[in-house]
Amino acid sequence: MISTLAYQYSRKAPKVTKPGQNVQVMLCTIELNRSKPIVSDPTSASFLTDMAEWGKITDHIYLWDYTVNFAHSISPFPNYHTLQPNILLFTENNIREHFQQTNTGNAHEFSELKSYILSKLLWNPAADVQEIIREFTDGYYGPAGQWIREYLNTMENEIIKTGEWLDIYGPPNNHQLTFLSPENIDKYNRFFDEAEKAVADQPAYLMHVQTARMPLQYAMMEIGKSDMFGPRGWYKQENGKFVLREEMLHTLESFYQTGIKSKAAPINESGLTIEAYYNATKRFIDVQVEGNQAFRKKVNADPMPASKYSNGDPELLTNGVRGANDYKVHWLGWEAKDFTLLLDLEKDVQANSIEISTLYDPKSWILHPLAVSCYLSVNGQDFTFAGKIAVDGDQRKEEVNRIFSFTPDGKPFRFVKFVVTGTKTLFDWHPSAGGGSWVFVDEIVVR
Repeated sequence: MISTLAYQYSRKAPKVTKPGQNVQVMLCTIELNRSKPIVSDPTSASFLTDMAEWGKITDHIYLWDYTVNFAHSISPFPNYHTLQPNILLFTENNIREHFQQTNTGNAHEFSELKSYILSKLLWNPAADVQEIIREFTDGYYGPAGQWIREYLNTMENEIIKTGEWLDIYGPPNNHQLTFLSPENIDKYNRFFDEAEKAVADQPAYLMHVQTARMPLQYAMMEIGKSDMFGPRGWYKQENGKFVLREEMLHTLESFYQTGIKSKAAPINESGLTIEAYYNATKRFIDVQVEGNQAFRKKVNADPMPASKYSNGDPELLTNGVRGANDYKVHWLGWEAKDFTLLLDLEKDVQANSIEISTLYDPKSWILHPLAVSCYLSVNGQDFTFAGKIAVDGDQRKEEVNRIFSFTPDGKPFRFVKFVVTGTKTLFDWHPSAGGGSWVFVDEIVVR
């Protein structure tokens, strides 16, 4: 049997060519919304057409469905109500071979439950899903099972209410005003508080409950990162100073300790471990506010960064928050080009150090720049050279975060200019060698 993908650009069935009896067509659902059953989602209409057209010319369709968030495997992903309708749809269209790709790693969002549901449905698509969930949650969470079901049902009802897009690469921040709103998260936490109380003296069940809580904790932390100093952020303001919220730090520590105990699998398809996430978050919440003369000062970029990352807003570079290891959070990116950043400190200052950070994520085509040069000026017109730092070698192995640090000559200055020389193309060792590479930069710190 020869297998061929009907995937994205090749998903549409051919008008003339017909697959032979020895050809299996692997039909993929990667583009679809996960919050609604395919059959009732208007945005999935073209997939229904393609599936029907393939069914007219072959009876060897292998269905590849996605029920997992690849970029945030540990994040809430309420798609349980779509599993049975979708499998029924496929079987009703005479598709007998299925690959249900779901989250199966330790501590991934209800990986045990979701795998159990899918396994049962693949044996019997008409099975009673609510009974399957009840059976599993009572068996796996013991007396806490009823509270786990309350959590699942409440979140499921919230996303059914809005019908919002649920993406297999979407961050929890996408849903911070809907099923992950402050009010809803408060409810979810109460359910888990009750669940933990119900099994407080039963260590095995308690471990299962605490592990099930990790996606909620992850969502709270990630949403907090998107507005570090806001009402859901990591910091609050007291007496004119930004103070780390103890409850957020407790959430991080609990998340990390539970992840270690449960031997949590990497939390995204790039292999981010619990340890790496913990360390990156600690770096992220080490805000650069006190003594940072660049905090909330204006930055101009030429050319402007890509708008699809952090809205392409240069002022992100002085918001006091260092980017961690996710290029989609608190980083600005430029593809295959050099660029200049100009910081206006609004008054003459003296400083001991000037810093700017860059990111390394070769799987996402992100490399450190070839070099960063720094220039200083009092009037914004006449600049003096403050130094140049080059990145040697082919960057086959680099630190995820790199800080370029410059030492001023002791004279006052108001403007700081960075000239960033991008790599522009991927090195020969990269699987996509020759393709356009990205440079991502973040926090400018002047102390």
